[in-house]
Amino acid sequence: MKPGNRAKFRLRSLCIIVHTSSFLCVLCGSASAARADEFTKTARYSARLFSYGTLMIETRTGDLHIEGWDEPRVEVEAEKAVWAGSEARAKPLFERVQIELAGQDKEVHLRTRYPGRSLRRPFRGESKLSVNFHIKMPYDANLKIKCVDGDVRILGVTGQEQLFVNYGDVEVNVPDVYRLRSLSAHAWIGYVQSDLHGLSQDSAGLRQKLSFWNSTGNQDISVHVRLGGVFVFSDGQ
Repeated sequence: MKPGNRAKFRLRSLCIIVHTSSFLCVLCGSASAARADEFTKTARYSARLFSYGTLMIETRTGDLHIEGWDEPRVEVEAEKAVWAGSEARAKPLFERVQIELAGQDKEVHLRTRYPGRSLRRPFRGESKLSVNFHIKMPYDANLKIKCVDGDVRILGVTGQEQLFVNYGDVEVNVPDVYRLRSLSAHAWIGYVQSDLHGLSQDSAGLRQKLSFWNSTGNQDISVHVRLGGVFVFSDGQ
């Protein structure tokens, strides 16, 4: 089953629609619900990362697209997206979220920095800010991700993977099934799917999980999603 055919499993989107409908009357009567346009700004970053090093990513809002390649460095294309009534109002919003790429060689950290939260209104303004990443990393390096809200897609990485996503869908490509040692995929509310030989699964609901063990492999993949889903697929997809 191809990744694009999984729209029926977008439980996160359905939950958002239900939640939004419940507050429709309030939003329609609020001045803050005035029409806003999307404005984007793209920046590029790079850092040296050796094979079997580790790329650690911490993001709050936005999607991640990660590809493995045969180069000893990490390249990051970051697209900031803000929603504002005009371009003039969008400019200061771009500065509210900062992107930090630090470290080199054995360990590289990629983080998004948001303004400090108010105790009275901790999420004020955050719905207007997101950062989408397109990342290339050494295919045999390790990957650790912590993402609050966003979809994650990983292609061509053979190193160890530890992925934690609060709200979003995670798609993980396994380049070589015979090199996969262990797979542990969990979705608290959502779906878990796989097209791997011997691990075919297509289910949705509460506390979905998928596990696999091969003593002769050397790649470990761990995925935890609170609300959303997990799709693990081979290079045939």
